[in-house]
Amino acid sequence: MAIIKQAARQTLGQLIGANNPVVTVPDDSQRQYAWTKKEVDVFWSDIEKFKEARESGRESASEYFIGPVVTITADSVQGRSLLDGQQRLTTSTILIAVIRDILWGMKSPESISSANNIQRDYIARKSGRKEPMEYFLVLSLFDRDFFRDNIQDWSEITGECPRIESPTRPSHKLMLDAYSNFRSKIAARLQAYPDDEARLDYLDSLRECLINGLVFVEIQTPSSSDANEVFETINSRGKDLSTVDLVRNFLMEKSRSDHEKSRVNDAWRSLLDGFDRREEIEKFLRHFWVSKHGDVRSHSLYATIRKDLSGHFDKRPQEYGVGAFSAELEGAAGRYAELITGSTGDVNFDASLGEVKAMSADALYPLLLAASGRFTYSELQTLIDASISYYVRWTVVGRRESTLLEENVFGVAKELSRGASLDGVIQKVLGWIPDDDTFEADFRDASIPKSSQARYLLAKVEQYLRIQNDVHEEVVLGDGKVHVENIYPQKPEKELLLEDHDAWVSRMGNLTLLAGKRNQSLSAVAFPQKAHLYSSSALMVSSHTNIEELWDGQIGQWRVEGIEARQAALAEIALEVWPSGSRWAHGG
Repeated sequence: MAIIKQAARQTLGQLIGANNPVVTVPDDSQRQYAWTKKEVDVFWSDIEKFKEARESGRESASEYFIGPVVTITADSVQGRSLLDGQQRLTTSTILIAVIRDILWGMKSPESISSANNIQRDYIARKSGRKEPMEYFLVLSLFDRDFFRDNIQDWSEITGECPRIESPTRPSHKLMLDAYSNFRSKIAARLQAYPDDEARLDYLDSLRECLINGLVFVEIQTPSSSDANEVFETINSRGKDLSTVDLVRNFLMEKSRSDHEKSRVNDAWRSLLDGFDRREEIEKFLRHFWVSKHGDVRSHSLYATIRKDLSGHFDKRPQEYGVGAFSAELEGAAGRYAELITGSTGDVNFDASLGEVKAMSADALYPLLLAASGRFTYSELQTLIDASISYYVRWTVVGRRESTLLEENVFGVAKELSRGASLDGVIQKVLGWIPDDDTFEADFRDASIPKSSQARYLLAKVEQYLRIQNDVHEEVVLGDGKVHVENIYPQKPEKELLLEDHDAWVSRMGNLTLLAGKRNQSLSAVAFPQKAHLYSSSALMVSSHTNIEELWDGQIGQWRVEGIEARQAALAEIALEVWPSGSRWAHGG
């Protein structure tokens, strides 16, 4: 059980104000800044509501409880190590900095003096000309320099921060987004005030609400292990976003030397620098674990990792330690980044990875990650192509329950990680692909409402038609270059509305590709007004697949029989584009 020294009420000004112990986010714990526009908007909305209520004079609205923070406050250590609460304190500091900068920009003696006071009292100060800057909130090594450069190292002469550091990590970009978001919101509020005097009153009232009105409960613990236990209790209940940070904290806790802690930080630096968005890091961690151990749900990922690794790390003698796990994680992260971006350097394999991404077939990544740890990408071409056929036939077109596919794919990923042969795994995947009769029946009835998947299916049909017709001209089929067109419109004129409209509008037989952006006004009209778009299209899926059969020219109506006939013809092509296991065995 964790030891808690005390739980003390603290205002924001008591946590990060001058003459209080400095709050430091330790390098061996905590996540990076992670609040997106959604969280920042909610925070601002809450502050505005609180400010309005506080100014009403009601005693019940004098304080706004914003939640607990967990700190390590050992008697022998000056300052406070922050284990939980970084997001709220960082965001609050950014908002205070915005108030500072707007005040300085007003250029009056009073506003400049107020800006300087805010900087010295709540952000950072120098006790002497030649003394180093004292920062009241010190972030961990991944965000520290950027935060100082863009928020804290502010000049009272220029009213600006150096802003030399480029935003190289997702957390850096989120900090800049939060700053810009707050600045635009406050600027919009200030427009309602008639003069600078009223604007100064608003800004001072906002500052006072933040500094003296925001209230935390500081849970003080004597050691990092106690703080970790409290942090996990607060953060691990259904909050997937904290999984990566919980794992890092756990690894730091289990590290037996400074070298191992450094190894963990190296791995985490690679994660932060290797992915554009925090969600990708969370997804990687789960896929990495799945690739080695089989399926585990996101909500239980941390508990599973902790339990399994504790069994290894606590052994005497230790055969598999924190350093080995961190090195393994770092190596897998590099390969995973290549997989999700299609940048392996193998042209054919990267093209297949593009198909995986186009379908959002995330379930295939653990298998590819496990395989890439043992084989070259060229050796994995058959595996990825077979997996794509399986995914298309089972999920995209067949619309079958994805749980069984994931169970199968995750299982063979685990087998590969533990030494199974590549040929054996490929044979298993081929055996799971639905047969031709099943796939053809599925395709004849398929509706594909998701435009990205429809675009992918039609683009593959287009490539097949070009090969069959010996057409070598390259056509760019990427997202943004072509759009999915509903031949029978999504919003037809009333007199042309088909009975059971919803059942036909997204059927594969009613979908095609056209170059450029969708022309909404033209898309909704009857066939004669847009027939030329199909017949003259450079895309064969529009000009060579009998789209004219969807329209009955004699009575001027759409034909469901035409949709069915065209879809049956596309189904015949689909059998060749995404082969079954038996076709593969016979060189199909």
